[in-house]
Amino acid sequence: MKSLTPEHAHESAINLVAEGTRMEGRIQFDSITRVHGVLVGEVRAAHGSTLVLSDNGMIEGQVYADVIYVNGMVQGDIEALTRVVISSTGRVVGNIKTPSLQIDFGAYFEGRCLMESTSLTRAAEPSRS
Repeated sequence: MKSLTPEHAHESAINLVAEGTRMEGRIQFDSITRVHGVLVGEVRAAHGSTLVLSDNGMIEGQVYADVIYVNGMVQGDIEALTRVVISSTGRVVGNIKTPSLQIDFGAYFEGRCLMESTSLTRAAEPSRS
């Protein structure tokens, strides 16, 4: 029997939503998730997760993850604990809340952005004594 190497174990932890697939409802993922299809509803990825939306991928609804790479289309609000990257092919129509945002040349973003880090926000607040 072939033993699992760390590379194989990591590869088996990748979630894939194939092109032509449409999922609706409350969708939860962990680890690394690649979306080539369509997700409709609330998309939640576990702490420490990365969500990669491909050029052909689309999400209609709220998105929550640690790191989110948008190469396709998101219609809805995004909340990321670490960062959001919108590539030159990415399109977001909705609000973004994240401590770090990268928008590449050619990307489309229509909405509001709130960039705050919990630790930085608390450190910047004046004391009320």
